[in-house]
Amino acid sequence: MSVSETVLEKVADIARGLLYERFPDDFVFDPIIPNPKIDHEGIEYLDIYIIYEGDYKKLDPLWTARLGHKMEPALLELGISETPSTSYIEKSEWEAGPPR
Repeated sequence: MSVSETVLEKVADIARGLLYERFPDDFVFDPIIPNPKIDHEGIEYLDIYIIYEGDYKKLDPLWTARLGHKMEPALLELGISETPSTSYIEKSEWEAGPPR
């Protein structure tokens, strides 16, 4: 996926805005890292790493699982048509070493 750093920053901002709208006081989401990837069928997509601090039990799993779909209208405006996947990673786990 040929996505500029500027577009990736906008993707992170979109995710951040939706996350803080839903979880205004319970979490810190930083960093948010969109990663361009290619799936097993050769389709390009974004996997967004969402690094958070806060009580995992307060994350609404139904809402967080749908974040990529909630982002779709804004992503289409950026020229991104594939729904991104999301990976939620606790800050302490991230600091121990990002996923590969």
